Amino acid sequence: MHSSSKSEHVINVRITHKTARVPLMEAVAFKDKTQALAELRAIENVTECLIIQTCNRIELYLVSEEGEKTLKTVKQYLASRASLNYEEAFEAIETSIDYDAYKHLLKITTGLESMIIGEEQILNQVWDAYLEAEKTKCIDSILKHLFNRVMTVGRRIRDVTGISKGAVSVGSAAVELAATLLNNLEDKKILVMGAGEIGTLVAKALARRCLSPIFIANRTYSRAVTLAENLSGKAVKFDMFQEVLVDADVVICATAAPHILLPKDVVSCSMQQRTNPNNLIIIDISNPRSVEKTVEEISKVNLYNIDDLQLIAEKNLAERQKCVETACHMIDDELVILNDDLKKLSVRLIISSLLSNTEQIRQAELAKAINMLGNVDDKKRKIIDDLTNILLKQTFLPIIENLRMAASGDDKELIDIAIKLFDNVGKNGVDFKIV
Repeated sequence: MHSSSKSEHVINVRITHKTARVPLMEAVAFKDKTQALAELRAIENVTECLIIQTCNRIELYLVSEEGEKTLKTVKQYLASRASLNYEEAFEAIETSIDYDAYKHLLKITTGLESMIIGEEQILNQVWDAYLEAEKTKCIDSILKHLFNRVMTVGRRIRDVTGISKGAVSVGSAAVELAATLLNNLEDKKILVMGAGEIGTLVAKALARRCLSPIFIANRTYSRAVTLAENLSGKAVKFDMFQEVLVDADVVICATAAPHILLPKDVVSCSMQQRTNPNNLIIIDISNPRSVEKTVEEISKVNLYNIDDLQLIAEKNLAERQKCVETACHMIDDELVILNDDLKKLSVRLIISSLLSNTEQIRQAELAKAINMLGNVDDKKRKIIDDLTNILLKQTFLPIIENLRMAASGDDKELIDIAIKLFDNVGKNGVDFKIV
């Protein structure tokens, strides 16, 4: 066994819709998360890392022995992605460590940190982030336990409180914004660009409110056809969407394309041929943005983005305030359990090594004893095996429980003493790390 204990901390560094607007979020966002994970993993003392990135949040979760030092390094790393806007990004970045990081993550999975309170897409986004980090071997026992636990708790709190019941998503919030701007959508001609997860949510929300067929354009035409058929809409080939743009009332962009799909010149050309006397409303909720910002300079074009959904978000929060209060109380209760679990998890290597090495000793001595006894039938062999196994477990059970209690109570001195006391038992040279 190693002669001293070390502390590991869970660190969260984030920039979200609460502190940053769309342009700054885009400047900081990762285009290649696999590369970003490799860069984070390469930071000194970082042993695990994970990235959650959505249209309104970029969150880094890391495990490191150097809590505050690593937190500062990672905050500088994230802010540096904004290049010339470094100072603005640095001010917008928020951080949490250990207990506060657990609490923040629980609020994410329960939907309390979303722009639209209770929205469910974040659950899939968190789990996708977990699977991506797991695939790239960037997570180990601490983040595995943390994220599996918060996913389970997040779902349970949603079920108990009903906070997600009837909740709007970012997609349906965009539809709500369009309805607010136009009073109603019943007879409006609407084009949805994107048939992925968010685009599908937009189209379904529209189908419940529109009498006219919805037009759906997507890079992969077959996906647009499938979605349109399910909603009695009309699929549009991507290179033909300008024909719809000429007389559309609303365009909602919900794609994941890494480049601009509606540049100023395309929209300008369509407006010159426009047959609809009303203004064209464009709502861009893509990640990253798919509509060129200068489109708002075109006459009779009104451009909106995720930042403009705040009024809808505030209305949704007011409707769910009671659910929010219940969820917060449940999170506080769960935090006590989660925090204790992660502390006890910190002595897993000590316990595992101790039991593994004593079991090797037991097996070796058992073999010697059986050999000395001569002819021993299977029944007697099993009795001796069970006896020694029970003696071993009964001897070490209180030691194991005391180690877990020491971890739970942050008694690193006692854990250090245990490591030294059992130094001759541990032969594998494991470097024990204590939360």
